[in-house]
Amino acid sequence: MKKISLLFLFLNVGLCALAQTYSFKNSIDYDNFEIQPFNDGVYCLFRISERKAPTSVFKKVFLDANLKSVDSINYSIEGQARLLASCSDEKFVTHVFYSSGLGEKIVFLITDHTGKIQSTFFKTAADFSRYFSKPLKKLKDIRLSFLPNNGSPGMLLLQPYQAKGSALQRGNFFYLNAEGGEEIWVSSVQGLRQIQTTGSLLFGLTSLSSGGLNSSPVHQIYIIDKETGKLIRSVPFTCKGPGYRLISVFATNGHELLIAGSEFESGSTKDGRFYMTQFNLDGDKILDEVDSSTVLSTRRLHLMGNLFDQDGNLVLIGEGWRPDATRAIATTATSIALALLTRSAYVNVYGAGIDHKIENVTFATLSPADGKLKSLKVFPVGPWLNYGRLMTEGSYALFHVNNQVIIYDVNEPNHPPSPFTSLHSNESLILTPSGPIINKKANGHFTLRRAR
Repeated sequence: MKKISLLFLFLNVGLCALAQTYSFKNSIDYDNFEIQPFNDGVYCLFRISERKAPTSVFKKVFLDANLKSVDSINYSIEGQARLLASCSDEKFVTHVFYSSGLGEKIVFLITDHTGKIQSTFFKTAADFSRYFSKPLKKLKDIRLSFLPNNGSPGMLLLQPYQAKGSALQRGNFFYLNAEGGEEIWVSSVQGLRQIQTTGSLLFGLTSLSSGGLNSSPVHQIYIIDKETGKLIRSVPFTCKGPGYRLISVFATNGHELLIAGSEFESGSTKDGRFYMTQFNLDGDKILDEVDSSTVLSTRRLHLMGNLFDQDGNLVLIGEGWRPDATRAIATTATSIALALLTRSAYVNVYGAGIDHKIENVTFATLSPADGKLKSLKVFPVGPWLNYGRLMTEGSYALFHVNNQVIIYDVNEPNHPPSPFTSLHSNESLILTPSGPIINKKANGHFTLRRAR
């Protein structure tokens, strides 16, 4: 009998449960809200106070697997506040707000998993100035994201950004104690990306251009003591020979650091090979395997993400594309500029006005035991004229493109992707352990319903 993940297990619980929805009002158009998986359902965090109220009130509603409200709690933030970011660990849930009023501040609200407040503290512009090269005069342009932090509940790792026009200036990331807000350390290493952690270590990556025309990226791996923030070691990450590597996977299982992606001998995106490299936690290379065949020689591949199958193999997921001269004729310099200025979600332009089509989705399975390519599955699609959005849950890969969602199970590698659901332009898909949810925005309200 075929095993099915909870994500796609639809129990026959009756028409009443299937028809259950939950709606909340979006009182301010540009306001942020939060919908996150919680137990078998989700929680929703949204503003219920008016825009200019002296105290901002946010409501947190817990929904069960059928989207029925089972509990709620309100949080009051002094001043006009907006939600910046949230995260959770084994012990706490943290919500961060920007607040203006008598004075600017960024407020941290620490709760347990039932929503009860455990602690609260705030930081000022003077506090955040430590993370940037120049002192901050205002906090309203600060953005925050939480970094992954496995195995250290109560330790908040935060990456700050400062908005400058349409760009974001990255600051130094830092560590706060969730129970009191004390700053434990500030990183001295700038520009780290794809950060991964173990119980005691933090791994990060920098990728810089080597300079010149058709320059290739130069990668450096950094290993940092998570308790002190001090750099332990940095390791260059290069090809065995000439060429360059693109990194699609940067992950750790607590025992090794795994890096994988595609390798090219020149500035071209053709003649590529898959590779897998592993380091121990001291930064010593223990495996570096490049596939012997140039399986990408006739394909251009946009790697999107990865999953692990039931046997622990790494599955790289990508979209195969080729230039489309017929569409390029209609792509003028004006239309390219317009696409960039309007920051379209998908800009169908490569290089000097060459457009393209997505013609297949590709799944490359690599063995973590020896790094070798075990299988390559290529399934025709479309053609799509836009990049797809990849979502993953368990062993499932879902591609969202042109208001359609298709699904593929890496544990059933010979079965091609199949239609899953359709989405309108004002709808989005949320994955939860008890099944996917569709979020629809209409007439100033958000409505959640189960995907069918």
